[in-house]
Parts: sequence; structure tokens; C-alpha cells
Amino acid sequence: MDLSAKNIPAEIQTFGLVCAEGLRQLDDKKACIEFTRGELPRLLLNRALFSDLLQNILDGGSYPDARRPTLFDNEIPLYTDPDGLFTLRLYLWGPGEFTSAHDHNSWGVLGPVSPGFEVINYKREDDGSREGYALLAESERFLLDAGETTFTLPFNDGIHITGNPSQKTVLSLNFYGRTLPRGYLNKYDIERNHVYRVYPPKRKKQLLAAGALENLR
Repeated sequence: MDLSAKNIPAEIQTFGLVCAEGLRQLDDKKACIEFTRGELPRLLLNRALFSDLLQNILDGGSYPDARRPTLFDNEIPLYTDPDGLFTLRLYLWGPGEFTSAHDHNSWGVLGPVSPGFEVINYKREDDGSREGYALLAESERFLLDAGETTFTLPFNDGIHITGNPSQKTVLSLNFYGRTLPRGYLNKYDIERNHVYRVYPPKRKKQLLAAGALENLR
């Protein structure tokens, strides 16, 4: 994302530059998470900023781009570091909306702009040797107030469900570090002890195109 773009709010551009400078000096995951948890509330508590962003979405503005295809249908990208150090994404949660259980390809820090955001973490109890099978057990859960943060980790260490148990629409921000080269997320059906892969929209189309091409041949 071009940092010179005029339609990106100055607060987000400044936040991106500060985070890039800080993270370049850190190579430990724990230190990166602690640094980010110190910076993210500066945005989370800026209600005027998010009022403007939401109005831009309602008006069909070019930023933030609500039409851009993403892995989650309530996800809106806000910022991508030019060197791939991190991304910042906005999430809109309707009343009672939750994700499926899923993992991540990076460490991340997340928190709500408005109160009532819930995070439920899981640990994987099987050894992963059985294809399509996963046994999860809940390990902890948080109900976060505006400006509070929690974190997630890559792969099996970051399996969670996030969402909104309230009857109001809430906002959250997720900050993800550099993506590890796996190319997909795992999603989990907890009741059926089932795990399956979910690919980004572009990658999914490429895989389907490759399969269709092979079939044509």
C-alpha cells in the first residue's frame, strides 16, 4: 500500500511508519508483540478516525476499500507495510457473529474499537498425524473493552474463535506480523473434530484453474 496515497488518514500512515521503524529493530516474536500492544491502542481509542472510516464505507469511497476480496467477509484491509513486515485490518462484527475456529500464518495483536469483542483460544490435543482430524480444547477466553488488546501466534499456537456476543455491531482491529509461507489457514469444526484448509481468494482460483486445466488436457 502506497504510503503517499492521499486518501489514507494521516493517523494510519503515522502509525504504520512508527510500527515499521520499531519492528525492524526487533527479531523476537515476544518483543514484537509487546511493542505492538503498546502502539495499537493509539488507534483503537481514536473514535473520530473510525467514524470517518465507516462513513467512507457507507459513501462508497475508495478508502477503505470494502470491495476488495479477503479471506473473511467482514474484513477490510487498512494498511500493508511495503516491506511485508505487517498488515492492519478492520473487522465489522454484527450482533452474535463469530468466526469458525481457525489458526494463523503469523503472530498478531487484536483489540476492539468498541466494547464487547470476545476471543476464545484453543489448544490442539491431537498430534496432527491423522489427515482431516483435529481435537481441540478451550484454553482461555477474553471479553475485551475498547482499547484493550490480546495476541495470537502462528499455526497450532494461535487457534481461536473471535466475535461479538453482544446485540450491537462492534469493530475490531487486527495487526498481523510478517506472514509465514504456508499459503492457507486451517479452519476447524470443533463438534466434528474436523480440520480443513482455506485459501485466499486469489490462490483458491489459481488452484481451481490448475485443476480444471489438467482436466481439459
